[in-house]
Amino acid sequence: MRVSIIFDPSFQGTAGGAVWIVESATNRQWFERKQDLDQQSAVFTPEGGTVGPSAIVRSIWNAQEHYPEWSEITVSGVPLTTDMSAELEGEGVVRETESGFSLARPEVRYTRA
Repeated sequence: MRVSIIFDPSFQGTAGGAVWIVESATNRQWFERKQDLDQQSAVFTPEGGTVGPSAIVRSIWNAQEHYPEWSEITVSGVPLTTDMSAELEGEGVVRETESGFSLARPEVRYTRA
């Protein structure tokens, strides 16, 4: 399952499925117009009330708890920092994207004994 966490306070793009979007008047309007979102999708306020590296990482960890079957979490509206990358190192494969970054669960490969 893919999960999107959007920190852009003026988001106007497309997203569907499991979406968490940061609280703002613009984002609330976007969210209320969407019909194809997962039931656990939400407009949220980052922990501590501000968007900073620790709040971003905690949001990812919260998404992992809500969606234990996650395969990829895309984070948009914020750049990847060295500190965030280090925090997420054991969680999966981190890649920078045009709008932020993504965290992909590593594939489990089985070998025959």
